[in-house]
Amino acid sequence: MCGRYTLAKPLKTIESHFGPIRIDLEYRPSYNIASSQWSPVVINRSGQRELIEMKWGLVPSWAKDEKMKLINARSETAHEKPSFKNSLKNQRCLIPADGFLEWRGTEKQPYHIFLKTHSLFAFAGLWSIWNSPGGKSLSTYTILTTEANEKLTPIHARMPVILPAEQYETWLAPDSGFDTRLITAFPSEEFDFHPVSKEVNSPKNNHPEVLAEYLRR
Repeated sequence: MCGRYTLAKPLKTIESHFGPIRIDLEYRPSYNIASSQWSPVVINRSGQRELIEMKWGLVPSWAKDEKMKLINARSETAHEKPSFKNSLKNQRCLIPADGFLEWRGTEKQPYHIFLKTHSLFAFAGLWSIWNSPGGKSLSTYTILTTEANEKLTPIHARMPVILPAEQYETWLAPDSGFDTRLITAFPSEEFDFHPVSKEVNSPKNNHPEVLAEYLRR
């Protein structure tokens, strides 16, 4: 699964990585993104990439209320699930990130996982718009997951789906026929990780020091 992630790169880096792109948000770097928070996502709107904010935790359009929040979707079965199959057809998004957090073992030691190059990347995501009976409109997203690669399996059995940049266009295109069942984990050799303080357990702790390598004494 993916329960926390990070996005601390400058906005110019995000714009360069996903561009050409229209930006429609007030950007704030984040070192501890948690569910129910508003975060940047990339969508395709009428053939133009757009960086906007959505709330993490997909609320299906048919849900009775916004209490139903789905932060992850299994890539192997998303096409079967009523909560995801409509979004999978024409409401796919890219979720900018530069790392993610996972907890290991009974002691729940948190680890920060990132690319060895410390580069920006993108999770594969789905989004939806939920309208309340009172007319409130809420845009939400979920992160697709897959089986963890060999390097990350000792930490957790699942990991977020990370898309190669050459697949961005296909993923964002409506009705592209992208088969999520063919998704495989990003290569082990691309990753590095280190333990961090359990201070990250609280989403209130959102500053650069929270990701510093934690050395046990």
